[in-house]
Amino acid sequence: MAFLYASLFSYIVYLYQYKNLLNHPEKWTIIIYLIILLLILFFSSFMSIASHSVHLNFENNKIQHQFRVGLFNYKEVWQDLIDLKYISVFKTGDYFQINMWYQKNEILNLMTLDNQEKAIENGFLISEKLNIDLLDARKAGYHKWVNKQVYRETNKVVYNN
Repeated sequence: MAFLYASLFSYIVYLYQYKNLLNHPEKWTIIIYLIILLLILFFSSFMSIASHSVHLNFENNKIQHQFRVGLFNYKEVWQDLIDLKYISVFKTGDYFQINMWYQKNEILNLMTLDNQEKAIENGFLISEKLNIDLLDARKAGYHKWVNKQVYRETNKVVYNN
């Protein structure tokens, strides 16, 4: 991406110095095209420089969202985690999502992993810290509640009846 920005900047310098851009009869057309190209580059690279993080404070049952775009950083204030329902481990494509369900079917994706054992392990750890149930939804149409006591003792997934 840096190469594309450097190329665009070099082309602008070239137009200014060697093509006399300021006195060119179609100066405004060229400037508009350059601005459009710059905006296309910016918006296409936006996702690679933007990130969203979720921070959980298990001791106080609080959550904080953090957004970053390049060097700019914005943190929301810590909010209370209220009316938590359960943690689910869900398969989507080749990945496994760990979701937190709360307040009448609201969902927050906490993480995405490519290893199903690590996904169920992390889902278990989060559900333990929050003291809520764990739903194994790794297989389509086969959603079962994990017996956390058995998993805690044996590290094997056994389902509640």
